Amino acid sequence: MDVRAENITMENVLNKGQFFIPDYQREFDWAEEELNEFIDDILELKPEERYFIGHMVFEGDFNGAKFNVIDGQQRITTITILLCVIRDLFYEKGSNTLGDATHDKFIFNKDKKGKSFGILINLMPYPILQAQVQEKEKDYTKKPEKSGEFRILEAYSKFKKMFQDYTVEELDILRDKIFNLEIIFVAVKESDDENKVDAHEIFMTLNATGKDLTPIDLIKGRVFKLYPPSPILNEPRDKWDEIIENTKGRKADGKSQSKRSLKFLNNFFSYRYGKVSDKKIYKKFVKEVVKTNLDIKLFLNYLHNDSIIFRKITNPNINDWEKDEYAIYMSLEAIAQVFSIEVANPMLISLINEYQERNISKVYLLKALHTIERYHFINNAIVSGRSSGLDHKYSKYAKDLINQSGKLNKHLVIDQFIISLLKNLPDKKLFEANFDNKLYYLSSKTSQKRLVQYVLQKIELKSNPNAILIGVSLEHISPERPKNGAIKLSPELIGNIGNLVLLDQSINSDERVGNNSFDVKKSTISKKTNIITTKELFVSNLTWGSKEIEERRTKLIDELYESIWK
Repeated sequence: MDVRAENITMENVLNKGQFFIPDYQREFDWAEEELNEFIDDILELKPEERYFIGHMVFEGDFNGAKFNVIDGQQRITTITILLCVIRDLFYEKGSNTLGDATHDKFIFNKDKKGKSFGILINLMPYPILQAQVQEKEKDYTKKPEKSGEFRILEAYSKFKKMFQDYTVEELDILRDKIFNLEIIFVAVKESDDENKVDAHEIFMTLNATGKDLTPIDLIKGRVFKLYPPSPILNEPRDKWDEIIENTKGRKADGKSQSKRSLKFLNNFFSYRYGKVSDKKIYKKFVKEVVKTNLDIKLFLNYLHNDSIIFRKITNPNINDWEKDEYAIYMSLEAIAQVFSIEVANPMLISLINEYQERNISKVYLLKALHTIERYHFINNAIVSGRSSGLDHKYSKYAKDLINQSGKLNKHLVIDQFIISLLKNLPDKKLFEANFDNKLYYLSSKTSQKRLVQYVLQKIELKSNPNAILIGVSLEHISPERPKNGAIKLSPELIGNIGNLVLLDQSINSDERVGNNSFDVKKSTISKKTNIITTKELFVSNLTWGSKEIEERRTKLIDELYESIWK
């Protein structure tokens, strides 16, 4: 199998020969959304400007004259329909010369013997494309039967209506824009009879294994092409490799590298340029970077810097932060690892970037982080609410923050963001109704252990902001398996967060702790623990039972819904 790929314009593609859409292909299925997106991109172009629309894959010899369309049917069919509309409008407006030039070279052509042939031939069982679109003289006796036929006629009608009022000169400019569209033309050639290429197999393989160029592939190619050559440094490849490395994340998240890199790109463009869907990332790159002639070195530096921040927020590591920044690490750890929240990433990147550039204070950074933490702790971790609509909010304020000038104005953006986010906070009744189910831990029921540990750590940090809570464990005050006079309570009470405290690792193995009575534990823990909230609980209580657990639970509800975050 011989494969050759070259970057060529659509004008050159249509002059290469004849293209056949095999009958195993799906029907033409571009509807209003896809047609609008495609034509909008073309209309935004300057007459001489080229616009890359991806790769197309064909079965055939690159230098030959006949090709089967393997990948790219929707685009080449849409382009053919567009050219047919332009040709028909040329004729209607009396410009037969331009009409003939379009028809005889880009919709039909002639072989060496002067015989006319259609450039695009649809081998599927319906004749509508040929009869009512490609031919100058329409044959309306043919009636559409399949959905693909109706879609072809709808596309023709849409474009005809859209460009009906164009002048001949405007139509000529539009035609040139179409000719200047750029693709990677991939030709797959049969090697010999024994290893004959099965076009259907190629088509299925390409689609099953995701061979389409991803946004990160497309951006990488454009960056490398635009980047000025350097005789010494291996840039931009070294920097690009570091970007990919920074987006690796944790293996446990179950995501492929391409998905992690795509998530980073989405976050990057959403916070710098506005909310964008994955499939429009490359379009956004062209619009915001290529068309504005942004220094490609500067763009790559932005991408590299933000990839480092992306790693810090998605895979938090305490070693990335100074001792007095432990609270920042704890917030990021909670959002990414405890709550598994990704929707806030654009705002988090923006906040950390502005903090590192000293454009916002640590106080305001923590104010924003604690608000995000509070919202997702209540809405997602406890209430199990949805995050729909938040992507636009986070993207908006992330972009506002980076675009504002001056620390005061940036702090005002953060204040506005906090007010906006907390408007949709679930009410306290809903929070309390879900509280016990989500903050519960027994040795036999450990699914909420990390969340319980997080909550108790937040409460400790409120009392002791300088505490470094690494290696601490959970302790049931009233034990699961009581001995030495300890009271036996119901599992519901024992596993309730009202009966749980943090305990120093050094004390956890003490034989006077564990399953002993409250009095025995009290004498040991109150003297040895360095955890303030744990010490206060054992010092302030003479006894411990169901009444005390209920009272502490109620206190924790009030504290966690409101005061802990202030």
